[in-house]
Amino acid sequence: MARVKLSEYRAKSLLLPVLGGSYDGVTVDLGEDYAETIKRLSAKGLYVCKVDQAVKRRNQSGLVRLRCNRQQVLEALRNFAAQGFRYALVEPYVPHNRDDERYLALVRQDDGIQLSYSSKGGNDIEANAASLRHTLLGAEKFTMSPPIAGLNRQLVEKLYDVFQSAHMTMLEINPYLIVDGRMLPLDAAVQVDSAAEFFADGAWNETDIRQAQTTITPQQQRVEDLNARSPASLSLKVLNPDGAYFLLLSGGGASVVVADELAHTGRFEDIANYGEYSGNPSEAETYIYATAVLELLMASKAKRKVLVIAGGVANFTDVAKTFAGIIRALRDNAQALKRQKVVVVVRRGGPNQAGGLAAMTACLEELGLAHSVDGPDVSLAQTVARAVEYRK
Repeated sequence: MARVKLSEYRAKSLLLPVLGGSYDGVTVDLGEDYAETIKRLSAKGLYVCKVDQAVKRRNQSGLVRLRCNRQQVLEALRNFAAQGFRYALVEPYVPHNRDDERYLALVRQDDGIQLSYSSKGGNDIEANAASLRHTLLGAEKFTMSPPIAGLNRQLVEKLYDVFQSAHMTMLEINPYLIVDGRMLPLDAAVQVDSAAEFFADGAWNETDIRQAQTTITPQQQRVEDLNARSPASLSLKVLNPDGAYFLLLSGGGASVVVADELAHTGRFEDIANYGEYSGNPSEAETYIYATAVLELLMASKAKRKVLVIAGGVANFTDVAKTFAGIIRALRDNAQALKRQKVVVVVRRGGPNQAGGLAAMTACLEELGLAHSVDGPDVSLAQTVARAVEYRK
């Protein structure tokens, strides 16, 4: 998974020390007993309580509560938990004038890091799109061209440094205030390159990653249970239940490449799932895993769907054996796949690849599904390009 969202708690914990302050927020796991944590809040304080699970438009959905006393915080958390959410954030309420709210975002792109700024932040930023000003920061070292009037260069450089060191791909601070000459983020959203966790030097880890979904799907639970009792590695995460690109990937490195290539082509929001099967799973295990992915695919409301069966060149995972499990799952769901006109794109290499690729080709031709099947002579980037072309 190339780009994943961090919790707001982690985002602010990264930002505030860099900005010359400290962060007093409290992260809450709604699946655990949080009553004692809330008791430690000041009885006289007022707080903001919000779901911290990468949910968009939280204000409009009633997932942000302002000016809460301690008892109201507890009630809000119980309400969030009843709706199926797992994580929340509690932080001191900051009284302010809405006219003082500002907006700033950094987004990594091929030619550098685009900075967007507006003196009109908050919920009204979409209505004030004309107020946005843009500039480009250097990809490797800090430069800003052109400068933006009203935006402190030293502040931007501090944000640039943490953006780079934490391997962020997106940072949005909306709104923020300037208090005593310092930036105070009231809301912050961060995306990172998940493949860079090792290089982030402890700035964040897998426990900081958040998904917007409130509950785990039956398919994900099935894969989790399978992984718990298997020596192989099997993982499945739903990104968009109504996505168009469904991924059956093998090997961590190849998985990241495929997801990253799709994101770079502007299809990030269309990626339905992410995960991998690796460590030489058995045919039966691969069958269960593939069936879970196909169930998600058939439930999606997307009009044109592509199943990407891809991986690198395996060292010891048996391509023929794992493909036998996938082929069995395809046959079980053949009528539904044909009815939905699903396109299948395959790229794999490794032990017994010739037999596996030949069996996959024969299966897809027999089932009458549009497809392409390739070995390692075709790159993963080319495979993704074919998947994208099928949906044009």
